[in-house]
Amino acid sequence: MSRLALVAGLLAVGVAGACTRETEPGPDMGLEYYPVEVGAYRVYAVVDSIYQNNTGTATRFQFRERVDETFIDAAGDSVYRVVRSRRTTPAQAWRDDSVFIIKTTPNTLLLTRSNRRTVELVFPVRAGRKWNSNAFNSGDTITAEKRGYDRVGEPFELTAATQPQRYEQTITTADTTAYDLFNLNIQRQVYAREVGPIHRWRRRYQYGCPPGSPADCSLVPGYRLAGSSRVETLIEAGKL
Repeated sequence: MSRLALVAGLLAVGVAGACTRETEPGPDMGLEYYPVEVGAYRVYAVVDSIYQNNTGTATRFQFRERVDETFIDAAGDSVYRVVRSRRTTPAQAWRDDSVFIIKTTPNTLLLTRSNRRTVELVFPVRAGRKWNSNAFNSGDTITAEKRGYDRVGEPFELTAATQPQRYEQTITTADTTAYDLFNLNIQRQVYAREVGPIHRWRRRYQYGCPPGSPADCSLVPGYRLAGSSRVETLIEAGKL
């Protein structure tokens, strides 16, 4: 084989390899599921419920989360200050409720609220991946991987402002810290690609027996002796 033919062959292999690499999708890192930029906001319809002796009392209101400013911290990571506001009805003016901090790193998305930092997401996103959401606080007395990706890249439908809304690509994180006959403590968060958090809910129940039950009653399955739940549904998003 001549030297010219050899060089031509090597070039052909190189070009073919480059084309193959370009068409192969890279790993879905995941930051696109929680986009943050100054001025962006999201509005959520919130339903808070308190349970006592299996009777629930619901309170409804709205939250708005607005990205107020951004800066680079000492570690060189992007940090965003988010102002959360609250109102009972759409006719009312927003009143600032609290502030939390979002920090993005190459491997994680961290949220700090009331001086407590949690690991909201880890990158790259991968189905079945688990992590310790309380790695940076004292929420766990042991190192426990209680948060994980439950669904990745799947569509999700919800009803926002009475209108059904379908998101084609979403991820869901699931937390389970208690799940037995007597206690339930679970949390789910759904993030849509290029949108951010679209649905969040948590349930904390203590199961037991109704008043007047026989003395030997220890549990009536599904009877919520006490507890609470919260559901947050995205109804609006945009930029101020």
